[in-house]
Amino acid sequence: MSCLAVPAHAAPAQADQQYDALIQRARAGDYEPALTALRERLAQAPADRRAAYDRMIIAGWAGRPAEVLETYRGLGGDASQLPAEVLAAIARAERDERQWDASLAHYREGRQRFPARQDFALGEILVLADSGRTADAVAAGRALVERQPSSPDARIALAYAHTRANDPYEALFEADRAHGLAPQRKDVVREYVRALEHAGLPEAALRVADEHPGLLDRADRLELELDATAEQVRLADMPTRTEAERFAIADRALARYEQLLPQLRGTGPRGEAQLRRARIDRLAALHARVRMQDLVDEYEALRAEGVEVPAFALSDVAAAYLYLRHPEQAETLYAQAIREAYPPGGDAEARLAAQTGLYYAHAEAEKFPPAGEVVEQASAEQPRWRWLRGQPTRQPNDLWLDAAEVSARSRRQADDTVDAQQRLEELVSHAPGNSRLRVLLAELYRARGWPRQAEGELKLAETLEPRAVPLEVQQGHAALDLQEWRQAEMLRNDTMARYPEDLAVRRLDRDWQVHNKSELRIEGYRGLANDSAVVGNGNFGIEAVLYSPPIHYDWRAFGGIGYATGRFQEGSVDYRWARTGVQYRVRDLTLEGEVSAHDYGGGNGGRAGGRLSAQYDIDDRWQVGASGALRSTGTPLRALKQGIYADTLAAFARYRASERSEWMFTVAPSRFSDGNDRLEGGVAGEQRFYTAPHLKGDLLVDIWASRNTRRDTPYYNPRSDLTMLPSVRLTHTLHRRYETVWEQQFLAGAGAYAQRGYGTGAIMMIGYGQRFRTNDVFDVGATITGTSRPYDGQRERELRIVFDLTYRF
Repeated sequence: MSCLAVPAHAAPAQADQQYDALIQRARAGDYEPALTALRERLAQAPADRRAAYDRMIIAGWAGRPAEVLETYRGLGGDASQLPAEVLAAIARAERDERQWDASLAHYREGRQRFPARQDFALGEILVLADSGRTADAVAAGRALVERQPSSPDARIALAYAHTRANDPYEALFEADRAHGLAPQRKDVVREYVRALEHAGLPEAALRVADEHPGLLDRADRLELELDATAEQVRLADMPTRTEAERFAIADRALARYEQLLPQLRGTGPRGEAQLRRARIDRLAALHARVRMQDLVDEYEALRAEGVEVPAFALSDVAAAYLYLRHPEQAETLYAQAIREAYPPGGDAEARLAAQTGLYYAHAEAEKFPPAGEVVEQASAEQPRWRWLRGQPTRQPNDLWLDAAEVSARSRRQADDTVDAQQRLEELVSHAPGNSRLRVLLAELYRARGWPRQAEGELKLAETLEPRAVPLEVQQGHAALDLQEWRQAEMLRNDTMARYPEDLAVRRLDRDWQVHNKSELRIEGYRGLANDSAVVGNGNFGIEAVLYSPPIHYDWRAFGGIGYATGRFQEGSVDYRWARTGVQYRVRDLTLEGEVSAHDYGGGNGGRAGGRLSAQYDIDDRWQVGASGALRSTGTPLRALKQGIYADTLAAFARYRASERSEWMFTVAPSRFSDGNDRLEGGVAGEQRFYTAPHLKGDLLVDIWASRNTRRDTPYYNPRSDLTMLPSVRLTHTLHRRYETVWEQQFLAGAGAYAQRGYGTGAIMMIGYGQRFRTNDVFDVGATITGTSRPYDGQRERELRIVFDLTYRF
């Protein structure tokens, strides 16, 4: 430094001592005493150039560019005679004040006047980079490195130019070379750490910084810690070598945040900004760890504090809300993320993931029109093929397949299983080695009532990925459908042990738990108003049957009681019965056997009875069965009033084409204790003709015929008759929220009844019912029907309610 001003009255020796003391304090970082003295000197002698030079240099050290430039302007702004150190201070101050042209001119002037000084060439590179002329900065930096290849400062300047040019890896290369040339220089090491950080290697940057204690101040050290932890969070969603390790990275990141967050609290404005950043980044770590409730709690705490969570973090928050079954909140957040963080033309994979999440949010909120629009938009944005640089031929677009899969799922969730099946089968035919698609197709087959077909598809998928969790989950569901209880338990146990947080696994676990509960079934009817002598007035009937939990997988014990009553011309009848038995269920076969006791009232005493039944599944579509009962509970009450009971046999064949079509053929001979032989047979079927997410329309057909050998019986006993009743049933979903469903049904039909000896008359029927299901364990429904039909040529009307309840506990 050329001069430092001191009081005028001081002796020369004293002035030198004061000068040395002030300069040492300034060099040590205590700038204010020297600057104060220099300001006073310049106020007394504005033309004192040496004092002005000293002030500019020390103000530059103090990081006060405005004071440097103010002093420079006080000299008239002429830099032609300035010393090198002063000229460098002015150029640096102009750079700090973003006066690019002036700074560049002074650096270039200094480079011409003082060619031996490197700082002017370095400053020129930095100004070019800061002013946006990054290509010129890189060119100047390379030229300097070529002239001085062993200069770490030249390489650091070139690294800075590359950084400003958004080329972090070239910057890291130059910084690494500089670090190799001067590994002990703290400024070089500091720039090397920054280059590592900008290149996306914060862990490596942190290791280098830790090798040089004191290199970074506390705030910079915490910033680097946050970068390193954020990098761990980004890696937490990546596939791991083993399933057991899948949460290891997320757990380490969360543990790191637990250490960092207390350090960031109460550290000033910068610390507050770092704390907000850490809390926002931590949301992704909680998502990777599937701590969804904690994620939502933290997000809501941030919002309550007025923190605006950036759009890129909202997809994770939305996924957490969806996981916790709050689809309405997820809808809003997914839509915002798509709009602000993932616009068209950006990150296609992240955009499709957010669109998929938005679809599920709409669908789970029962908003199917907007859900369909999201799927259509996502599919339209993904081309089937794409061209990759360096590839001579077009390549399949994986995102197109993902979008097509979501589209097929959307049709399935909207109950359009026919279209969903067509789409999935086409996808599988084009990608036979895709296990995920085969599992999805198998899930659809199950939904259509074809568990064996699903099982076959899953076997093919098993050859591709035998331990895939979605595969095992669907195999578990198929095993439950097929009554393969041991296999279902094994698959449920395996998936729960491996992925207990997975929602599909939890669904399988829930189904298994429900299967292992006791089951109560209650069925009944009540005549509300009628003028029928056949069914009697005030007719009422109810039966409750309780099944035990499964015993040794295949067995269930059950017991039940029932009561029926009716009033007829000859008096009323009260019928009570009790039954107990066992049920045996294995693949393709269900057997039941029971013994029963019957009390018909009227002093008839108790009577013993029994029943056997069997059902056998030939394949997914055909089922046959038979049953036989001694003292059948289906005996007409009017017959029981006279002490007449019936033994019955029945055989049936059911054809179930899909969930939309089912037909059942039945023949049932009965032997009444009064010698009457009755033979009944018929066809009952239903065929779907309309399907929408909240409305189904079915055509029902009921054709039934009977023949009796006796005519003089006290109960209704036509010699022969034929009933034909087509009807329409509309099922409307009033409310649906996951496993909770509330439906209403409308029923209307018109047909004909022909009775031998009495001709043919019309049958008219109308009905209304509701059904409520919740929590997988409770199902209750009731239907009121009004019927008008002839009996023995006389038209009779009946209004009755039929109800049923199933509860598992």
